[in-house]
Amino acid sequence: MKKLSFNSRKLLLVVSNLERKHKVITYASLLFLTISTYFLRTENQKVKIDFATLQERNLNLKQNMIIFNRSYEEFPLPVWQKVKRGDKFIMQYTNPSFVKEFGHLFNNNQYNVIGKNDFEVWPEKFAQTFYENDIAVSIMGKVLNTDEEFIDKSGKPIYARVLKWRSIRDNRDTLVYGMVQRISKIKE
Repeated sequence: MKKLSFNSRKLLLVVSNLERKHKVITYASLLFLTISTYFLRTENQKVKIDFATLQERNLNLKQNMIIFNRSYEEFPLPVWQKVKRGDKFIMQYTNPSFVKEFGHLFNNNQYNVIGKNDFEVWPEKFAQTFYENDIAVSIMGKVLNTDEEFIDKSGKPIYARVLKWRSIRDNRDTLVYGMVQRISKIKE
């Protein structure tokens, strides 16, 4: 009997030790999870703050680009400016006449087109033509007169006589300007 009581005490001691170890392991893992999620939350807050800051800077850059190009604001013909970044031409500026003529494709908001390349704004067929003409102007450096196809508000094709020219800023940035000289319903 003595042996049986000794074994039961030993068994109870082992079980209570296991429970204590289990509690320690549980609380240690909870502490670890709490601390690690705290750091993840603070890092997430930093990302949100950085994202908001970048959005604000981007908006300021777009507004500054309009101020920089204000000489074209009252110009009666559609004018735009693109900058070459890698193998893409990114739209940097459009005047109000451009928005009036072609704004139906981007919700009549020039900020919806600024910062995007041709393939993000226009249908692929047109974007490829615009891209090829931009490449030609940026490489040759000569003024280029082209006939380019667009879509009017009713979805029908229109043809525009477009004048494009290049400017190199600070020996780094290749700027391509474009201006629609006239628009017609039939191809010339």
